[in-house]
Amino acid sequence: MLRPFAQEEITVSTVAVGLTTATYAMTGWGNAQKAVIQVLTAGIRCRTDGTAPTSSTGFAESVGSSFELENEAEIVNFKAIRSGAGDAKIVVTYYRKS
Repeated sequence: MLRPFAQEEITVSTVAVGLTTATYAMTGWGNAQKAVIQVLTAGIRCRTDGTAPTSSTGFAESVGSSFELENEAEIVNFKAIRSGAGDAKIVVTYYRKS
């Protein structure tokens, strides 16, 4: 069974950003096995293959949507960029085996 162990908010702007390694791979603990992401303030584009999305390429997520990263590889390789004129904010909850 997976249990939540950390959460963070990330601002997504004009340069593609990933998730915070120090949060999902905390020293002394197992790495996150799943992440749930909710888009809070503006639309984003994202990818899970390690390639940086652009404001017009990548998987589109709109305000209020949520989605899951289902394994460690997707978490490590996740990158997002805003898709509109304003910065976006995402909130991420991380899960690992108890």
